[in-house]
Parts: sequence; C-alpha cells; structure tokens
Amino acid sequence: MLFLEYKGFIVYMKTLFSISLFFISLGLMAQYQLGRLTVYGKVKHKTGIVGNVNLEVYKDNELSKELVNYKNGSFKLELPLGSIYSITFKKEGYIEKSVAVIAKTDSLNRVNGRFFFQLDIELFKSEENSVDESILPPVAKLYIKNQNSGFKYDKKYVKWVAEEYEEELTD
Repeated sequence: MLFLEYKGFIVYMKTLFSISLFFISLGLMAQYQLGRLTVYGKVKHKTGIVGNVNLEVYKDNELSKELVNYKNGSFKLELPLGSIYSITFKKEGYIEKSVAVIAKTDSLNRVNGRFFFQLDIELFKSEENSVDESILPPVAKLYIKNQNSGFKYDKKYVKWVAEEYEEELTD
C-alpha cells in the first residue's frame, strides 16, 4: 500500500513539473522575438554619394558593431529582433546623424521573420563652429507594431526633426 502511494506521488510530481515547465517556456517564448531586420541604403550629400562613412551600431545602449560603408555610398546592416538600436553615421567634414530603430514589440505582439528596410541618409557638410551635434536628435525612428505591417518610420517624428535641423543649421 505504501509503495502505491509513493508511486502516485512520483506521477503527481512529474505532472506538476511538466506543467510548470510548459508555462515557464510559454512565458519566455512570448518575450523572445526571432528573426532579423536588414537595413540597407546609401549615404548621400545633395546629388552625390558619400563613401567611407563610419557607422556605429548601438544595441540597447552598448556599442555592438562598427563598420565603414562602401565607396559607392551603400551599406547593409543585419539587426536581430528583440532590441533597440541606434545607428550613427560619421564622417570628417560632415554633420553626424543617427537613426533610432525599435526592433521589438510589446509582449502581446510576437514578431518573427525577416524584414527589410531601405534607409537613404543625407549628410550635410559642416562648417567650422556651425552646429553642436550633441543636441541634435536622431533623424528618423523606425519601429514595428506587428508581423503584417513590417517596419515603418514615424513621419511626424521625421517632420519634427527636419524642423530642428533646419533651425540649428540656420542659426
């Protein structure tokens, strides 16, 4: 009789453990986002291209990658989903620009797969004592809300930033 009670207890514990493991893994999967975003484009100045631009990629506020774009102005970045990125474009003689990429969603909207976004950046020539780059905000903000819509850029934000740049460059 004691053996049957012990065997029942073992079956009960295994079942309880399996159910607990299932709910823990379900919670982790809801937070985890698989896939990647490919950001590609060209760096330009007026009608020409700008090559040999330094790109710095910050992932969740930590420098994760540094690279130089090609002489033809093109670049390509692979960003795993599930983080927030800042991409900075720098070149001697030009005003530094950055782009914010929010490559994650809230826990209710799980996003997986491959996404592509073309991002062409125009750099402005800098003049001595022209602008304090540290006060300029990112020039664009990319984000994803759900699987079907893919990545978008915030048009209202871009308009506001354009006004800020215009104000700083004309002062």
